[in-house]
Formats: sequence, C-alpha cells, structure tokens
Amino acid sequence: MKKIFISFAVLATCLWAKNIAYTDEVVSLYLNKDDTKVAGRLLPTNPFEILKTDKDKVLVKIDGYVNPKAPFVVYFNDTQRIIVAAFSKNTKLNFSQKIAGKDGKWDKVSLEIWADKKEFLKDNKEMLKRAKDLFVNNCGICHALHKEKEFNANAWPAIFRSMADRTGIDKKDRWLVIEYLQKNAKDFKAK
Repeated sequence: MKKIFISFAVLATCLWAKNIAYTDEVVSLYLNKDDTKVAGRLLPTNPFEILKTDKDKVLVKIDGYVNPKAPFVVYFNDTQRIIVAAFSKNTKLNFSQKIAGKDGKWDKVSLEIWADKKEFLKDNKEMLKRAKDLFVNNCGICHALHKEKEFNANAWPAIFRSMADRTGIDKKDRWLVIEYLQKNAKDFKAK
C-alpha cells in the first residue's frame, strides 16, 4: 500500500511540475527563436507545455497526431480534424517524438517549437466559458440556436464559417468558437 501511495505522489508531482498552458487566441509559431518568418499557428483551447522562455519567445511542446501523408497539421486526436497547430505544406517539422500509427495512419507526435510570448492561461475553463457565451449570444439571432452536440466535430468548422460573417463575433475569436464547438460535438473523442 505504501508503494502505491509513493508512486501516486511521484506521478502527481511530475504532472503538476509541468508548465501546462492554454491560449484563447491564435499564436504564431517559429522553427527557431530568432526567426521572424511565421512557420505555423497554434490554435486556441489546446494544451501545450512551456519549456523555456527567451526574451519575447517561448519554447513550447505540442502533443497531438499527424497524418503521415500530410505531416504539416497536428490534430487533437487520431480520428477527427480538430486542429492543434497548422503549418505551410513545405515546412519541415522535426518531431521530438513520433510513434507510428497502425496501418500507416495517425502518428502520435510531440513537437518542440518557438511561439510568441503572451499572457497564457493556466487552464481552459474561462476561455471555454467565453467561447460558449460568444456562441450562445451570437449564433441564435437569425435562427434557433443549434445545440453543440447537434453536429459532429468534423462538420462544425464549415457550418460555423458559413454563418460567421453574419455574427458579431470578432475574427480573432472565431477559432476559439470553432474549437469550443468541435470539443463539444456529439462525436468528440478526448485523447
């Protein structure tokens, strides 16, 4: 019993020691800390680990899944198109960890990459509440409000984008709402 308690305490300490953060806006990503050319974008609501800070940049670790045929998009899970980070097609990403998926599909990856330093959040509860409020207060004006679970995760981005210009939701908040809808969809699968 004592061994189990000690093992649990060590595991809990390791988990709490990580500097996990979230962003409620799209954040620019860079291959190197001194780069000025943006290589990709980190989308809101996704957890990442801050490994190091250097002036106006932070080195972050992003975990997710990639399709080996299109390794320039990191997804939240291995079954849905919920984007964590996206890069241009010609970007050569150096994954710090890569575990091959079954039958050549959905490799599990970790990526260490530089990001603009911002006021990151320690949890995603407030940002998800704000995303829900934006959705509820803007997306039921012209029609009955759709339930978050009405559509599947892969359908929500196109449905939302088709009506976003008719809402009062700022462009900077649109990915926040899309990620909220996808992570509350009827078929959402957590990692």
